[in-house]
Amino acid sequence: MQIEPVSNQDRSALLSIAVSTGLFTSEDAASLLGGVLDGLDSGTLAEGHQAVACRLQPDTQLVGWTYFAPDQYAADVWNLWWIGVDPQFHGTGAGLQLLRHAEKVIASRGGRVLVIETGDTGALARARRFYEVQGYKECGRIPDFYAEGEAKVVFARRPRAA
Repeated sequence: MQIEPVSNQDRSALLSIAVSTGLFTSEDAASLLGGVLDGLDSGTLAEGHQAVACRLQPDTQLVGWTYFAPDQYAADVWNLWWIGVDPQFHGTGAGLQLLRHAEKVIASRGGRVLVIETGDTGALARARRFYEVQGYKECGRIPDFYAEGEAKVVFARRPRAA
């Protein structure tokens, strides 16, 4: 498994991964995640923002990526904003490696809490189980946050150093 910083040349592949998850339309992926990639590429995001991608083997296609950043309102708290793996590569360990990489970076920078927010829809049930299996605790739900009938679910725990 190879984890590497994203580059501007990866943009199309990264947005394709986002669309393949079924959670984003092409337009939403380009607007939301593309904006993050643009900010990373131009250096306009605050210090500490990072996105990394995963390949199963060197010089093969990207299969997943994650974006994480320090919380601007809480000292030593970080947010995992996005972790996505192409569904055809679910079960390969790519998601776990991306999460572990983020945790390692965050721990090395003195992070004390990693917060992950997701939705409560059926489409995100697998993601919620993944976070729970990795030791993240559900800390709260905000009803009707993303849309009528769609709550925000907040998970958190201390990042693992290794």
